[in-house]
Amino acid sequence: MQLAVASQGSALEAVHSVSERSSSSSAAGRRIVAAPPPDDCCSTTGRWIVSQVKDTIEAATFATTCVGRWIPGLLRRVTSTDALALGIDSVKFAAVQLPSVIFDRALDLSCAMLHASPRAFITDPKAAAAQATQRSLDVLGGGFVKIAQIIAHSPALFPRSLVKACEQSLCRATTLPTSHAEIECMVKKEFDVSSLREIFETFESDPIAAASIAQVHRARLRTGEDCVVKVVRPKVKERLLADFQALLLLARLADLVLGDEVVRLFVNRPLESCIGELHRAVMAECDLSVERQNMETFGNWVYNSPSLRRMGLESSVVIPKTYEHASGERILTMDYVRGPTLAELSDHIEIDPNRWQSALVKALTVAAVSIIDDAALFHADLHSGNMIMVMGPSNTYDKVAFIDFGCCGQLPSALRTCLLMQGSAFADNQPNVRQFTDGFAHALDRLPGLGQVLDPEGLATELRPLLLEIQRKNPFQPGADPMDPELHMLGFQLQCILCRHGVQLPAEFTLLMKTACFGALYFSLLDAAHREQLLKSLFCSGAAHALCNPREAVTSLSSRTLLSLAKILWARKKGDMVPSAKVVACATSASLPLVILAMQYLQ
Repeated sequence: MQLAVASQGSALEAVHSVSERSSSSSAAGRRIVAAPPPDDCCSTTGRWIVSQVKDTIEAATFATTCVGRWIPGLLRRVTSTDALALGIDSVKFAAVQLPSVIFDRALDLSCAMLHASPRAFITDPKAAAAQATQRSLDVLGGGFVKIAQIIAHSPALFPRSLVKACEQSLCRATTLPTSHAEIECMVKKEFDVSSLREIFETFESDPIAAASIAQVHRARLRTGEDCVVKVVRPKVKERLLADFQALLLLARLADLVLGDEVVRLFVNRPLESCIGELHRAVMAECDLSVERQNMETFGNWVYNSPSLRRMGLESSVVIPKTYEHASGERILTMDYVRGPTLAELSDHIEIDPNRWQSALVKALTVAAVSIIDDAALFHADLHSGNMIMVMGPSNTYDKVAFIDFGCCGQLPSALRTCLLMQGSAFADNQPNVRQFTDGFAHALDRLPGLGQVLDPEGLATELRPLLLEIQRKNPFQPGADPMDPELHMLGFQLQCILCRHGVQLPAEFTLLMKTACFGALYFSLLDAAHREQLLKSLFCSGAAHALCNPREAVTSLSSRTLLSLAKILWARKKGDMVPSAKVVACATSASLPLVILAMQYLQ
């Protein structure tokens, strides 16, 4: 899905063409608010100043009102039965589980620090600290490796040295592997056999990969198929349970302190519920029978989706075949897919991008379509270590294999339609911003508890100047600084605008937002030609989905948008993927990852 959100992000920034701006002002003098018009007309400048003062006053009034409601509620909440229950649960956790958790974590961190070089902290303290942080997250295991993987895909949120160090957690995690004796014991117990030879002809003792929850071994079935065997690590469930119990207690504390009035400005349910949703998704990764079912469901959708068939993408993604007789709750056996992961391949800058970037574009398009297609699951952990590049006959990587389907999601119908409306609103030279905001209204009207009645036209009016600023601060344009504090402030401003209009992030987006981090990195990996190819492919896939789902398209999209989508399909049939290069140029020049970054503030 990362690219489904991404497609609407890039298009969203293409609301206006890039305006001419003066480059002579210093960085220190830049304002976070939209810059005044470039003309010298005093009346125009005066209206701009009045508008900015009005916006500032409205924001201050809004914040004052929230604080005024929050203080009395805080006194009431800290003396409630919920506060008492939280205190009792915290004491129980501290008495029963906290000592063992602290001991285990301290032991893990001690092991990690033994590999740290004191000289490195003197010669290059930033790089040494980044390496130590990454190694500590890997050694802690469980959800901490997931944190390292998210950092690796978030170059606009974290220092470059830390991002680079955490890339090792994608496919070369330093998590200590489980011994072969323990793995053999687990396999024999799972299948009630006396020897591995009853199932496998060969079974390599050293793992080819060791990640947060499981490790993978090469093997060969007795029937002759080369395969890999994924085995859940011992005590992983217990560790994850302890981690999430601590997080749930912190979420309950945040709910208690912030109160419903503040929390519901950002999400449509308590933070405890959002953490609980993430907890269920991560714990499901420990049940490999669920992963096997996810793989089969996703594979069947890829090979049978009308939208993908119309785009010719039904064979662009490979889903490894699983073997039911050699799989169970803690063990999953699947075909061995030969090839480097995307993380490994992208490290080799000497490899011609034309050998692999086209395959990546197709795979990301498939991932995007899986978000809005009601028959599909979306892969919620599609980082670059979970994508294997498959070599084709012409010495180029022409397919991508998706692996690790332990964490998948599916959006409700109202949210899928919302994304379709918002993405397709920018399929024309003159973007339909009103349809974009109508997408929010569509979801708010059909999902309970998402907020107040929305004024789509008022929201569109407020978004336009901010989107111009987001476009101007594109962190992936030449010479831009992804760590510019203005980027974070612009994201916060976007959050405030949506909050003022009652737009809340559904809890169903919890998994989706993690994959949005991955999408930012994928877009930055592509060269200019393949970025354009990706945007073309996303436009066309949206048009193909609308054509294959005419009832949904007619009831949710404007006639102008339907006409634009028809033009896109007609242009593709003639050989051009989009009817106008202006659409693609505008979207390409915009910052697709930055709107994703802004949306991350809504979690």
